[in-house]
Amino acid sequence: MSNVSHLNLITSAFNRPLALEAGYARTFFSALSQRFSNVQQLVDVEGNVLMASDMKKEAASFTPRRSGERSYQVVDGIAIIPISGSLVHKYGYIRPVSGMTGYDGIMHRITEALNDREVKAIMLDMDTPGGMVAGCFDLADKIAEYRKIKPIWSLGYDMHCSAGQMIASACSRRLITQTGVAGSVGVIMAHTNIEKMLNEQGVKITLITAGSHKADGNPYEALPEDVRDKWQTELESNRQMFANKAATYMGIDVKHVLATEAETYEGQAAVDIGFANEVVNGLDAVQIMSEHFKRNSTTVDMGAAMSVVDTNKESTTQQPSAAASSPQPQASESHTDETSTSQPAAQPTVDAAQAERERCMGILQLPEAEGRSDLAMSLANNPKITVDDAKGILAAAGKSTPQANAAALAAIGNEHGSALGQDVGTGSASEEQKNISRLAASYQRIN
Repeated sequence: MSNVSHLNLITSAFNRPLALEAGYARTFFSALSQRFSNVQQLVDVEGNVLMASDMKKEAASFTPRRSGERSYQVVDGIAIIPISGSLVHKYGYIRPVSGMTGYDGIMHRITEALNDREVKAIMLDMDTPGGMVAGCFDLADKIAEYRKIKPIWSLGYDMHCSAGQMIASACSRRLITQTGVAGSVGVIMAHTNIEKMLNEQGVKITLITAGSHKADGNPYEALPEDVRDKWQTELESNRQMFANKAATYMGIDVKHVLATEAETYEGQAAVDIGFANEVVNGLDAVQIMSEHFKRNSTTVDMGAAMSVVDTNKESTTQQPSAAASSPQPQASESHTDETSTSQPAAQPTVDAAQAERERCMGILQLPEAEGRSDLAMSLANNPKITVDDAKGILAAAGKSTPQANAAALAAIGNEHGSALGQDVGTGSASEEQKNISRLAASYQRIN
């Protein structure tokens, strides 16, 4: 960026009225400070003083805020994720398309919502008869894990059956409409035999195989009894897995689930059997969820959570998995009654929350975090990573892509006619560059 551009930017950004929310302004000026080496501290509207290192972290922490950049709607802090039609494995689309929803798309949107600072909870708006077993149990396991980080509710509007019931079972709480259908905890398989049709057409197909079971279940002959028995055993095994997982997630007896024999239930009957928690008007579901969390307020701070709860209710808190493949959301969150588990957990304490905050800040302030802010933030967001662990990981890691600050300020200068030094819409920019550049590009000034 040229000196003229610098001058234009300073003239526009300082001593002029700006249309910026207070918290956003703090992040904006923190990003701006990275271009000017003589900025030593920043005092925000609440009187908090940010030193140079603090401003660098604030700038790096920016995430997109505009709804157009999300793959879901946000209402009252609740991300609404539609799940409709047949459920399929590795579909390749984020949103439902052509009457199908992919497990991969659901996982993508949930992960995005977990990392969205403006999202406090997630609502899965479901209208599905089920779908493929492949990928279903893995998704349900992840939802059950992630509901410990942010509440994930389901809404049967108007159906969550079979694989849909599996997904709903993994949620913190299950709502259903008065005509909604739930259940069908079972597995089905179809075999097609076209042997007679081929004979009538005078067609004979000869299969040449290596391995006695290579052609098991082929459609050109009747299904042999031994193959049928094998498949029946496999189906029963899948049903047992389905029932065990669903029962564990919902906190009910697996024998009770198996006894339904894959029956479906409507509205209140689904609540009575245990497949849903509450009958609601579908149009009121988000408001009901929002009011629930207003009654059970939760404060999230630097990876620690502290809930203000009714002392007459039990509180459960759990920790997210440290699996390397899992997303690292901004904060762990404790709930009051929305998560159904078979094992009670200890109530969080102020001391525990304070210790978690100190752990997070200890990681972020490590000298080894210099130039590795993204990795440091990820490590701080994992409660199982100690400060010493983080120090070793950061020391062994390479530093972030250079010139991030230049890209950020170039993006801000783009409003004044300066070209971006790097295309933040391509994979050539780091995530930190993309985030800061989006921040800068969204800056608007009131003339």
